Amino acid sequence: MNRNNRRKRKRDKKASLRGRRTSTDATASADHSSCPPPRIDVIPLSNALHLISDQSESASNSKGRQHHDNVDGRRVRIVHPYPYTFATFAKARWIGRTVLDVYVSEFGSYPTSYYESAISSGRILISGKQVTCQYKIQRGDELTHTVHRHEPAVALSDYSTKMDAALNEPPPIDIIHEDESLLVVDKPSTLPMHPCGAYHYNSLFEILSHWKPTCYGPGKLYTVYRLDRLTSGVVVLAKNASMAASLSKCIAERKSCEKVYVARVKGHFPLNLLSSTGREDARGWEFQYDVSDTDSNISPPCEHGECSNNSMKHWRGGVSIPLESSHSNDGNDHSESSCAVLGYWFTDETGCVATSISLHNWSGEHSRTSSDILDVATYNDCGSGNNRQDTQIHWLHFACPCRISCHKDGICEAGDFSNLTDEKERRGIKPAQTSFTLLTYDAESNTSVVLAKPVTGRTHQIRLHLQQLGHPIANDHCYGGELLPRGDKESNNAYEKAQQWLNQLDNTDSSTSSYSILSNVPATDAEVQNTSLHREKDDDESTLDFIEKTCVWCARCRGPKAGADTKNELHEKVLNRTLMEYFVKSQGIWLHALQYSLKLNDSNARDNKLCYRTKLPIWACFSKD
Repeated sequence: MNRNNRRKRKRDKKASLRGRRTSTDATASADHSSCPPPRIDVIPLSNALHLISDQSESASNSKGRQHHDNVDGRRVRIVHPYPYTFATFAKARWIGRTVLDVYVSEFGSYPTSYYESAISSGRILISGKQVTCQYKIQRGDELTHTVHRHEPAVALSDYSTKMDAALNEPPPIDIIHEDESLLVVDKPSTLPMHPCGAYHYNSLFEILSHWKPTCYGPGKLYTVYRLDRLTSGVVVLAKNASMAASLSKCIAERKSCEKVYVARVKGHFPLNLLSSTGREDARGWEFQYDVSDTDSNISPPCEHGECSNNSMKHWRGGVSIPLESSHSNDGNDHSESSCAVLGYWFTDETGCVATSISLHNWSGEHSRTSSDILDVATYNDCGSGNNRQDTQIHWLHFACPCRISCHKDGICEAGDFSNLTDEKERRGIKPAQTSFTLLTYDAESNTSVVLAKPVTGRTHQIRLHLQQLGHPIANDHCYGGELLPRGDKESNNAYEKAQQWLNQLDNTDSSTSSYSILSNVPATDAEVQNTSLHREKDDDESTLDFIEKTCVWCARCRGPKAGADTKNELHEKVLNRTLMEYFVKSQGIWLHALQYSLKLNDSNARDNKLCYRTKLPIWACFSKD
């Protein structure tokens, strides 16, 4: 029964996310075939840097501006606004409630005054028909809402990527490998895998489809696994369902898949566990072997973040957290003694438990370069890396359970959950385990670059585990980092100038933040009053023109003191503001999927060992190494 309910909720979620573009009358159904594609611009980020440069700069600074063009090869993709119809079928909890109540309580992008206006003007329809605000939702009703959709800008591959002959410029996405069964790409940060939330055309699958529709169009690519929108790196896509199933099985089996990530974190890893800036309750997390045994084949205290009484009998330390039997790793019911583990231990590069290593002698115990560590850390029997016997490294293995605390907002948490008493909420606790090793430390920024190998695949697992260890990803402001870490001077400078530009446009105090008027912030009553309230569509006015004229987000692009604009002037203002908002929002976090290694169990496969790797991101390369 529970499984059927989960399936039903999943179907409801897919239905609620379903949307469609329309350029026809708001009372008509959307016709995809007649929809012209939206205008799309690919902008060098250096252009945006010019836009936010001080207007008082003299001509003598032109050399400095040219310097931006030479060193900053990043590009962003901007989709200009377009009409879009969000559609969903009535959910059980909506039956009998008024359409106004449902939109006000279930959707938060606009105030009540907007929804009243949208229902009255026909932008919100029920099963294709115009209704009053007091219409009560019935079973089987389809709710549609036509809007002028603005998407945030996203990053593309930079100008260092190999040129695409057909485009006469670098491809939008860097291709790592391609054959008849697989497409492996290097996903930029800020780019979601699939259309979701504010992103539709600016998603990995849509960009690939737009680039090569005959090869990567709808139904041609299959998801094997997902990377978070803010995470960059290796993404493996299958070209047929059977390959997707085989690869997904490899990842689910864990021992057939190894993932290597690189992250840049706060502090000198992992010493924050010992300092006052670390976790006070972490002192009891270290596992210590309780038997004087020189055997090199010591079993670790847990596997996949989960242990039984047998695996812990020679270890002391750590924290055991009881698990519900339904959350076992292998899908089978476990006994009540099954527990998730919170704690850490050390091994050498071969995987043998290193009983002589502790936090006190972890860092600086060997003289080695980052490239040496990478060679050993990424070595595997797929042929990647270099098994150098003269380079000795140690891994810190951290087990810490995770849970999704808010599905709607995608917020997760990790810890011992000792304060969580609700049985339903505790069912969401899942064991998790990640291995870390230090790559390099930069004293000037007080940040470390670390390698991470997730053993399990929980949502936001690496980010959560680094936060728990006292070393959050430096620019991951959701989990203990900062939106503008001090080690990223260029982004800090761009943020400040973009903020000033937005404040000047919005006529706000330059000393205050303009987050209240960013495009992802709900519209206010005052904005609705000024743009759409009591405005009716003229007889000779197209639906697109009417939606554009009454769009709150377009009004934000114009600014409060702007008059009427031509279409070209509005396009330019939309482009400029979208660029500015790109600078004041997160441009991705310092977490990169560096390498994926997979072993197919299919004996008929031509090559059952696959390994794909990207280059290190710029933020992971300190000049001294």
